[in-house]
Amino acid sequence: MPWWLYIALKQLFPSGKVVSFFAAVSVLGVALGILGLFGTQSVMNGFHAQIGEKLRDTTGDIIIKNYGRPMYRLDALAERLLKLPEVEVAEQVATGPVMMLNNNVPIFPMLRSFDTAKNTSALPLREKNFIKMGQLDNLDDDSIIVGQRLAAINGISVGDTVEIFSPTMLDKVKKDEVPMPVALQVVGLLGTDYSEVDGNVALVSLRRMRDLYGLGDASHSLVLRLKEGTDCKNFAQKLQLEQRISYRVSTWLTANEGFLRVIKMEKVMMSLIIFLIIIVASFSICISLYTSVLRKTKEIGLMGAMGARGWQIALTYCFQGLFIGVLGSALGIVLTMLILHFREPLVEFIVGREALIEFYHFAHLPVKYELADAMNACIFAITLCTLAGIFPAIRAARLKVSEAMRND
Repeated sequence: MPWWLYIALKQLFPSGKVVSFFAAVSVLGVALGILGLFGTQSVMNGFHAQIGEKLRDTTGDIIIKNYGRPMYRLDALAERLLKLPEVEVAEQVATGPVMMLNNNVPIFPMLRSFDTAKNTSALPLREKNFIKMGQLDNLDDDSIIVGQRLAAINGISVGDTVEIFSPTMLDKVKKDEVPMPVALQVVGLLGTDYSEVDGNVALVSLRRMRDLYGLGDASHSLVLRLKEGTDCKNFAQKLQLEQRISYRVSTWLTANEGFLRVIKMEKVMMSLIIFLIIIVASFSICISLYTSVLRKTKEIGLMGAMGARGWQIALTYCFQGLFIGVLGSALGIVLTMLILHFREPLVEFIVGREALIEFYHFAHLPVKYELADAMNACIFAITLCTLAGIFPAIRAARLKVSEAMRND
């Protein structure tokens, strides 16, 4: 081992001590910076991935609409698209807001249709077991499946009967007719673990939805589920160019682009703030190492008198900064994964589960680790800590032996 490396380690780990106070505080400061940076990035990655997955699961891969107008004679188009190798399911969908009465208490959910005749859906209702306390096969023209959170808030349970009023019933009021509500029995609860859907959406049959909105044989959209591995964006462009579809074709990603961009922006801004905190910590390391140089001026002079080169003395302090950065980064990664592993009780204690559901629509805090984020955080911290040791190292290397030996 080179002598300058031995001295650097001795200063960080003095004899008779596990570690010096300076080294412990510096390493802990870097570790907390890595914890803040990598932890924040992992949580924001989790939010972005989880929200993206839930939006895709509750929206569909490809949405074909007629610019807000009903779409007629979609059977031929659906059959043509099903022949494409990328398409797995093509579902005609009708959606719209209604007023639901439960024990004479009005609720205003969004109804979405499910084609009970074909018994297929562009959403993974069966694959991901979204139907709780009931069966999708029980849904018919006289029943409804209510969002789990919507049911919990309004005291609705399986077996209850709710009454539905649609906006088209207003036409009967204008004609001095009394609109009669449609009574539907609750046969299941919809649970996607995404409160935006679970608290606002209910499923009815396609025939019932068409009847409520007076659509006849029309639908509001044609929703496609693509086979695994298909790029939604490229396929949407293919539909517009090759299939010459005159309707508006969008993907789940473009339909929610603004919301996902906000999540990415939050990650960037929070990372930038924590980057600045790590920079401040590196200044503290620089000041501590510089103070160490001033305190050890005589020792530095003695090393010079014994034949030490300036660059060797400089490496002693540069290595200290490097070692603090490496050790602090490793400890920070371990702390991040340890704390995020036990994140549920921490979230419950700090913000509460209801706040998480209200603002981010999830009952559990999602986390997604990315190697690139961990590497970038560690490289940034190690580089700053090494640079923090350069100024003290230059100061130590420039000390003249005669002046250093006379220093009191």
